[in-house]
Amino acid sequence: MKQKISFALIFVGISIFAQRFGYVDTDYVLKNLPAYQQAQDRLNKQTEHWEIEITQHQSELDEMINALNNEKIILSEEKIKEREKEIVEKKKNIADLEQKRYGPKGDLISAQLSFIKPLQDQIYNAVNKVAKRRNYGFVFDKGNGDLILIFSDPKYDISEEVLKTLKENNK
Repeated sequence: MKQKISFALIFVGISIFAQRFGYVDTDYVLKNLPAYQQAQDRLNKQTEHWEIEITQHQSELDEMINALNNEKIILSEEKIKEREKEIVEKKKNIADLEQKRYGPKGDLISAQLSFIKPLQDQIYNAVNKVAKRRNYGFVFDKGNGDLILIFSDPKYDISEEVLKTLKENNK
């Protein structure tokens, strides 16, 4: 009888502390949202436009290099240096344009944020709603192959307690 009571108390204790976990595959959700496909199409069109722009500049550079190579024998040393300087400047301009379009703070990142971020926010809000409705303590995202925590009930946040403990230990 004592074993049954102890087992029951342990089971009740575990049930109280047990949390419900869930996961969502945001890649799957995004791929099944028509608005996401529209945003991707807009982003792809913008990227194609930038590629054409860069390709045009690269073609101009190639023409400048070919012209210099073809005319080198009839140009003065001063004119050759002038054209080489123009070529170097054109190369720098192309590199700057590529950085502007595709760099870490470039137009592509900005466009992704403006096109895709609102949808990600909608998904996050929907996850919060479902998590609260289903009484989940934590929800993970398994999209992209990594398991990332995207929702946690604030009542399980122990950050302040950890900080307080660290401060006490450092005294």
